[in-house]
Amino acid sequence: MAATPRKRPLTPDLPRIVALLDKGSDRLDPLLSRVTDSTESVGVLFAAGRRALLRGERDDARAWLTRAQSRASRRTPEALRARLAFELGCVLLEDGGTEAAESVIAWAESFSRRPSSDILHLRALIADRRGERTEAIAFYRRAIAKARTALSPLSRVLELRNLAEALAHQSPAESLTMYRHALETLRAHDLDPRLAPALHNGLAYAAICAADFELAERELDAAARDALRLGIPLMRAYAIYNRSILFELRDDIDAATHAIGEAREQSESARLRDLVAWCWIRESWLALKRKDRAAADRAAGSARKNSGEAQAEALATLDAIFTLLDGDHLDAAKLFGELANGYLERSDIVTAFALLLWRSVAYRRGNAPKGAKAATREACALRRRGPLRVSPSWWARELVGAARVDGGERCAEDLLETTAGILDVTHAKVEVTAAEIAIAGKPIPDEAWRRRSGARVLRRLFGLLVEAYPSGVARDELADRLWPESEGDKAVRNLYAAMKDLRRVLIAAPGLRAVARGGDYALETDGNVVMRRGKPT
Repeated sequence: MAATPRKRPLTPDLPRIVALLDKGSDRLDPLLSRVTDSTESVGVLFAAGRRALLRGERDDARAWLTRAQSRASRRTPEALRARLAFELGCVLLEDGGTEAAESVIAWAESFSRRPSSDILHLRALIADRRGERTEAIAFYRRAIAKARTALSPLSRVLELRNLAEALAHQSPAESLTMYRHALETLRAHDLDPRLAPALHNGLAYAAICAADFELAERELDAAARDALRLGIPLMRAYAIYNRSILFELRDDIDAATHAIGEAREQSESARLRDLVAWCWIRESWLALKRKDRAAADRAAGSARKNSGEAQAEALATLDAIFTLLDGDHLDAAKLFGELANGYLERSDIVTAFALLLWRSVAYRRGNAPKGAKAATREACALRRRGPLRVSPSWWARELVGAARVDGGERCAEDLLETTAGILDVTHAKVEVTAAEIAIAGKPIPDEAWRRRSGARVLRRLFGLLVEAYPSGVARDELADRLWPESEGDKAVRNLYAAMKDLRRVLIAAPGLRAVARGGDYALETDGNVVMRRGKPT
């Protein structure tokens, strides 16, 4: 009687399994197709979880990785336990659970307290998710320093990529170096080519942050080509998204709009909800550059319907920009300042720089030159931390102007000059006499002049400035003429308060500003303002 053939046991060689997985090979499929709930091999269960991740089967991946965790023991190689903890922790982190990811670290450290590369990497990702950017970068650096202890060189590639991404808005030059090193490591070890499009996209984005547009274009070409060849729609959509930024910063707003629309369509087709939200935000911003406020409002509404926590600050920035455009300049300045502080807390120097310059623009529009200068000084101080020429978000012609006007040529030196802005719109005609201000033929109502300093004082102050236009009037002369009975210091204090109130009145008159020039106060006007001797017609 012939013996019944026995099934071959699942006792694979761990290094071979890891090598094949990290190369993206499908040669493990026959082995992994035999994996069941009763499989005992931690390495095989881990491999089944990794394969499920590569296929986008997140629920299956979590199940196999959790089974591998339950069967791991002190006899399991430490490097495998650490890599298992990293992969499972990443899945739980993507599901929104930093606490769950922390519990995986606690499990791994119950076997060994020695900090391994993969565990340090997971700690970095957790810190990044919590917005603790400084701590995250420190963990990334420690993980890379210990990369030799990892199960495979793929860990180094992922650590370099994530550190590069974290540094893109803090130190673009270092980010470029890290992305290049990650690509070189990927190629040197013949690792999974499906990682290449993400690395090319990241390198291109870092190049945009560094204002190296030729490098960015080459990398985006490589990202799009590899993503198409390998069938990775997310990376192809991101390449088009980043190309839209490149078009915008080169002042080709029509091409940028077309590209972001294509990126959104591809994202919607592939059900990439997060990227869809980012596309709508950029569509809203580009609509503002086209001077199409209605389209901007519609796109912002679509962004809110698709957004999550990741887009909250970008949507708040859009709201601040809408507030600025609606003429609530001082409120907008406050919003920009709060947003900039939030980005600075996470060491996002690039975005904070742009927002501080927008704060300066808002203060200028609100006739608050001291606030404008203070905001620009803070922005210019950020340039001393390292080379900073542009922000991929919220960059427009007005920002370089703000840097030059309120920070001087040194602050504006080497900043990327663009011609497209969002405030260079046609304002209503403003007619001015010493007694009245009319906007599109309608005088500013009397109640607008009723401020703490008194309507009579404000109208007299304004009349004196109109009479002197385009020259200014000395502060002492204004104080003496408006408060002849008051002592010098008190009269000057009254003048400061009255100028503050007058600037608030003038917010309603686009293109008309009260400014300080040395020891004088004066009026400044844009092309839509007509100064007349008599009352407006």
